[in-house]
Amino acid sequence: MSFRIDTDALYRYSENGRITSLSKAQQEAFRDAIAEALQARRDAGGSGEIDESEERLIIVENNDSLVQIADEFDVSYEELLDLNAGIVEENPDLIRPGDVVFLPNTSPEEAANTPLNDLGVPEGEAGFVQNIRERGNMLEYADDPSAIDMDAEIGEIAADIEAYVDALPPESRQAALQRLYDHDWVDAGPAQMAIEQAAEEANIQLSESGHTGVESEAAARDIIAEAQAESDPGEALRILEERYADASPAVQRALDQSSEVREIADNVADEIVSEIDTDDHAEALQALETAYADASSRVQDALDRSTGVQEIIDNAADWAAEPLTGDLDNSEEMPAALTAQSMERLETLTENLDPEIAAELVEAMVPRLQEAQQHFRDNGYAGVEIGFNGTTSLITVLDRVAGTTEGDAAMSEFAEMGLFNMDAVRAAMYEAVDNGEKIPAYALTIASMEGVDPSVLDDIFHTVEGERDHDLADVAEEYGEHLEELSFLIMNGGAAMTEEQLEAAIQDYVEEKGPEWEERLQELEGQLAEHGESLLSQIQQLQNLPEDVRADYQDRIADLLDDESAQLAVSMALRNIPELVKGENGEELLQLFSDLGITGSDSALATNLVGAYLRENVMLPAGDIDPSDPSSLQDARDRLEEALRNNPQLADLLGVSNQELNEIADVFLDLVPEYADEFNAERYGIDVTRNFNNALDKFDEVVRDAPFNRLFRTTALTIVGAGLANAIEQYGEDPSLRNRLQVVVDSARVGIDSAQFVTSLLTSNESALTNGLKLGGKFVHMLGAGLAGVDALRRLGDGDILGAGLNTAIAGGVTWAVFGASSVSGPLGFTIAGLATLSLLGWDAIQNAQETSRFETDTTAAFLEHAGFNEEAAQALIDQSGEGYSPVPLLMRYGQLQGLTPEQTVEWVNSIANGEDGSAKLAALRDNLHHTLDEIDGDISQFQATAENDPERILDTENRPWFANSGDARPESVAQVDAVLAALEIDTPVA
Repeated sequence: MSFRIDTDALYRYSENGRITSLSKAQQEAFRDAIAEALQARRDAGGSGEIDESEERLIIVENNDSLVQIADEFDVSYEELLDLNAGIVEENPDLIRPGDVVFLPNTSPEEAANTPLNDLGVPEGEAGFVQNIRERGNMLEYADDPSAIDMDAEIGEIAADIEAYVDALPPESRQAALQRLYDHDWVDAGPAQMAIEQAAEEANIQLSESGHTGVESEAAARDIIAEAQAESDPGEALRILEERYADASPAVQRALDQSSEVREIADNVADEIVSEIDTDDHAEALQALETAYADASSRVQDALDRSTGVQEIIDNAADWAAEPLTGDLDNSEEMPAALTAQSMERLETLTENLDPEIAAELVEAMVPRLQEAQQHFRDNGYAGVEIGFNGTTSLITVLDRVAGTTEGDAAMSEFAEMGLFNMDAVRAAMYEAVDNGEKIPAYALTIASMEGVDPSVLDDIFHTVEGERDHDLADVAEEYGEHLEELSFLIMNGGAAMTEEQLEAAIQDYVEEKGPEWEERLQELEGQLAEHGESLLSQIQQLQNLPEDVRADYQDRIADLLDDESAQLAVSMALRNIPELVKGENGEELLQLFSDLGITGSDSALATNLVGAYLRENVMLPAGDIDPSDPSSLQDARDRLEEALRNNPQLADLLGVSNQELNEIADVFLDLVPEYADEFNAERYGIDVTRNFNNALDKFDEVVRDAPFNRLFRTTALTIVGAGLANAIEQYGEDPSLRNRLQVVVDSARVGIDSAQFVTSLLTSNESALTNGLKLGGKFVHMLGAGLAGVDALRRLGDGDILGAGLNTAIAGGVTWAVFGASSVSGPLGFTIAGLATLSLLGWDAIQNAQETSRFETDTTAAFLEHAGFNEEAAQALIDQSGEGYSPVPLLMRYGQLQGLTPEQTVEWVNSIANGEDGSAKLAALRDNLHHTLDEIDGDISQFQATAENDPERILDTENRPWFANSGDARPESVAQVDAVLAALEIDTPVA
């Protein structure tokens, strides 16, 4: 993107008004470009001078066009063409990186009439503010102030401000002028004076909050005088900063706007630079990085302005470029070897260097390499030649600065210069992807260039796809195999268990397998997470390709995640690597998934991402909520606002509108308790109950039966629970509060699963309660995982599992895959998490376990005994059907339809085994159910209370009981099973 420089080519202006020094090489190059542009304009009959009151200077960067520049800076395209007559030739878009373009100042009327942004502010206002800031800056730092009619110049700025305000609707003028005034006018005091003058002319009263005032300015001058009395720059700055910290906001603003304060900071920057030994360029750059890291923001800005800092960078760039500037005729080295030496020096200089400083060094290399190009051409070569080794070093350097403005610009310049060896680019790409690293940024830049062989980009895709289809797929397959037996046991035996029973069963299983099994499982999960993290970063890189390049590959990018192994790895990464979804990283992932169309509750990946995003940005931070601390409550609200409000990417993933998401944000904000000097447990409980109910109603309204409903419910209960936990700790275990907590659970309709969980917390003895709730973060972990896990396990207990594996449980609560390492009880946590992730993404890996007789073992019998089955019943039930289905889920389904709890169903099965000829009768019943399972392909949801063929099937069983006795019947409903039970002389269960 093009950028502004001053007319003397000394400084670069950033979008936020920050000023940084240009390198000496850039200064020389830009001055030559300015002179050349002025001469071209003069030759075309235009002005040969720069009118700073009417125009600005823009430096063109890669892929810029005049149309884009006009749009970016809110100026008329036609006026831009007129101002650059003779410069842009016949084709206005034939502009090159490094060219100077004269940009007309955005007129006040143009700025005022640009489209409004989301805040109702004209988009051109930012450019208008930048313009008057720079005009104010030139007046404040004029070389000879006595030669300037300051009043007239300020009056001209004021007139433009009046014109801007007058061009706005009358009802917007007061707010607009206040906005202008509230900007930081440091180093541009005359612009602030112009705003005050414009306000006076327009008879608009500016708010006191927008300016410092006479008293504040006097106090600021006293602080400055005290600091300036110190001859030592560091001591002067220390006094300034100490007094600044104690000053009122108005005095602080006055200090920020003072050029004398800037001078104090400049003196410190000069002293820092003077102490840096510039003989060793690498050490000098490292010392500069340390100085930046240790400096205050005020001194960092001064270092950015410092010519001494730029000299350190220029000297380092000169040393790196030295091999390219010698006498080529007398050189014993080939041109490519000389370039390799230069790139190796650059690699040495940038090693372990802050990316921003390294990027400034790389940017400083651009003009030097351009000069070297000409130097090589003058000596009979086609230009700078770079071989395999030089390209390898350059790729390493550019990866270090990728993502910085200067680094990305330099990368494009190097690519345009042809500074690459394609064999080296491909080799680096293969190595990086094979090692699970990002695609080399330089490879993507080269592949995106116009005229480059499309096979380069195809090779990049083939490499990423190959890594996914081989190394990643191999780990995913081993992971599935490692969990295969346990997945079968949970899928089938878990249908009959409570969560406590399943936890005990899994713990015994893990102990039986030994620590090596558990360690290997964790290793595989770690490997999957690493693969998922790498794949996500590579997909993000590909999605960031220039739009015109990406368009032809968009489907291929999306297809990288249309693979069960890839989805498993990405889900594991979301669960195990919190940094992926925190803050800005989370926002970027939301945007990526939205761009790729991975949205809605039917998308496993979208569900996992939303869960992980809320976990890290809402649920876990909620552990800090403390009703006795106003700042804690405000922090919680700020986090909720940031994570949920005006987040269209998150809304897209949820499949709701941004307005609906804002409404959800409102109800979450209502869950944060209000601060009160005196805590009233009863009042607090009533408020919590009301707000929690409102929240659940809103979730039901917006996301209805989607997995996100359960996820939001869990998140809401987490926020409420964190506040309640800290309230109990702060104010004591108040009986009224405990009662109100129970009301929260019951009246909010959270369900019997969460009610049992929360009740177990609240009915513990005082010591257990205090210890259990002392750490808010741990409570949040337990509450979130526990609620989701109980819901999942309840569903297992209902038998609603076989047809879709654990997917149904997750669809109900997003469960363990969302909460990851925060799951409860060690083995239960990581095993359920892994299995849930597997089944959420695909049924195939677990379904492989459905092979006849594979798990008819004592291990399976021991697992079933945890559900309460006696030894005889467990041994009978380990037998699988011809197609590999266990009878347990169907038995639990039968019991459920008969109105039995899972425990009652288990007791009934045990009574069969304990009766006369019990083993034979239970085996016959099991064999009958095997035929049913094979007929319905294990989908127990097809098994209902009645069926259309009940009359003939029941009659047939009654007339020919030997089919039921031999296990050859195929009952398709509860009524038909009852007939089989009668034939087998087994009592029908009664609830």
